[in-house]
Amino acid sequence: MAVVDVLPFDPKLGYPQRQKVLINGVAYQLFYRWNYIGNFAVLRIRRVEDGELLFEGKLTVKNPFEIKDSFTHEVLFTILPWQVDSKQAEVWVFV
Repeated sequence: MAVVDVLPFDPKLGYPQRQKVLINGVAYQLFYRWNYIGNFAVLRIRRVEDGELLFEGKLTVKNPFEIKDSFTHEVLFTILPWQVDSKQAEVWVFV
């Protein structure tokens, strides 16, 4: 059974912002930024232990994306941007 949670984002801080999160006991660094030219949010996900960039891309609402290990291509978790605009980023994570 999948576990669903929401990635941390503090609307009081707005964009850009960094957050750290534990998913399945592994630490990840999140970096959210707003692309003012294209009018969309961008999320970068790095694994803290080795600094490996696992994802950097546009957050498109209700468009899921599998986050995979870049060496083994094993799916680590899936993100689903649920509500994203210039003031908030609610991104669900499925483990």
